[in-house]
Amino acid sequence: MSNVIEKKPPQHNVAETIAEELLERFGKDTPNELSKQFQRTAKGKVFDKMSNQLSTSGIEEKSVENYYNQITSNRYVARKGMYLVCRDLFDAKVNLSTTEYERLLSKLGYSQASVYKQESIGSDFRLFKMFNQGRLPESWTTQYALTQFNDAQFFKLINDKNINHQSTLSQIKKAAGIEAGSETDKKISLLGIASLKLDKEKVNNTSFVKFENSLKKFMKDYKFVTVEFANDFKKKVKTIVDNRDKKSKKSNTLYENEAEALQQSA
Repeated sequence: MSNVIEKKPPQHNVAETIAEELLERFGKDTPNELSKQFQRTAKGKVFDKMSNQLSTSGIEEKSVENYYNQITSNRYVARKGMYLVCRDLFDAKVNLSTTEYERLLSKLGYSQASVYKQESIGSDFRLFKMFNQGRLPESWTTQYALTQFNDAQFFKLINDKNINHQSTLSQIKKAAGIEAGSETDKKISLLGIASLKLDKEKVNNTSFVKFENSLKKFMKDYKFVTVEFANDFKKKVKTIVDNRDKKSKKSNTLYENEAEALQQSA
């Protein structure tokens, strides 16, 4: 027996493996196509927090700083775009009839849980000023947390010139003077308090309806938090159950056919 311990090759995750395979496949062609399809600019890139327009040109002068500035600019423009989606969604809720608004949500394919968050962000006009100053936090979670600030806290925040689009929620809470355990701090901590996990092997339509009714009855005693299922959640549960039942029925049929065939051959 050998006492030599073989060195195992590094373990790659799926995303890393895919990235390496694509690099090997397109590593030579894509850079050439990038130059053909996108005009390159020789100008040095500068991060502009006030920009609302994506930069589609390629980088001519290939430096870390130029790539960094263009990537951060485009990333922030994309985040601003998401904020404008929230603004327009709230605007639609105010100006459309309930039926029209529900039809819009159906066309967009948004879950109800997502809609509530987007409506909250879009409804808070105090965020407009941060947006117009190029200081609106990039993080969706942080934007949502800002809706829970009272006016005095928000005033302190907006007047702190050290706060910018990259500030963390912790930095923002400190600038706004929000102390641990305060009412606002508790509100923020409740925003992501729980998640629902579904056991696909055990759920059935009858028990799910019973669970939903029991949950609604239970939550009547806790007015500080609301539990809502996504618009298509019930449909997804039904699909899971139906597919599982079909699979089970198919397996049973195959088993019965095999058993019958064995009896006939005996």
